[in-house]
Amino acid sequence: MASTSGSGASATQYDVFLSFRGPDTRNNFTDVLYRTMVGQGIFAYRDSEELHAGDRIDDLLREVGNSKICIPVFSRGYASSPWCLRELARMMELYESTGKPEILPIFFDVSASDVKLRTELYAEGLEKHERRHGNEIRQRWKAALRKVGEIKVWEVQGKPYGEVIELVLEVVPFRCSRAIFRVGLPTST
Repeated sequence: MASTSGSGASATQYDVFLSFRGPDTRNNFTDVLYRTMVGQGIFAYRDSEELHAGDRIDDLLREVGNSKICIPVFSRGYASSPWCLRELARMMELYESTGKPEILPIFFDVSASDVKLRTELYAEGLEKHERRHGNEIRQRWKAALRKVGEIKVWEVQGKPYGEVIELVLEVVPFRCSRAIFRVGLPTST
């Protein structure tokens, strides 16, 4: 499904870019989601498959822009990772300036309130990052979290992984080829 024609950063290489905190979901939910998408012919990017030792974060962030859809998988430790927050900020920056990539979040074991910083869960992680990365970066990450927290798509808590993945696969293939037609987003319950 991915288009690899064209050159430069504007050429879409991936249907889906998965952003997740490895220790939280790499070997469970995100692995099942990734493998199911690939099995369905969706050209997906996840860092454990595509990012190699010695690659730079700039290379990773470029792949965000080379994707049609970005799916951040918000877990309890997501905001503790500066890598995840960099990816998220890049997604929002591109989306706000170009309308692409589309962002379809999954709330794995957190709520939209956590992501929108209405609870202490992510707020504490941001506080720690300010000491290392400065207030400007913290504010950028904070704004990205709040904005993406408004996009309520899928919640995993209390649901079987397969059920949520089926819901994702009802939407993602159509969004990858949305030039043909547009499908409404499902709402989580």
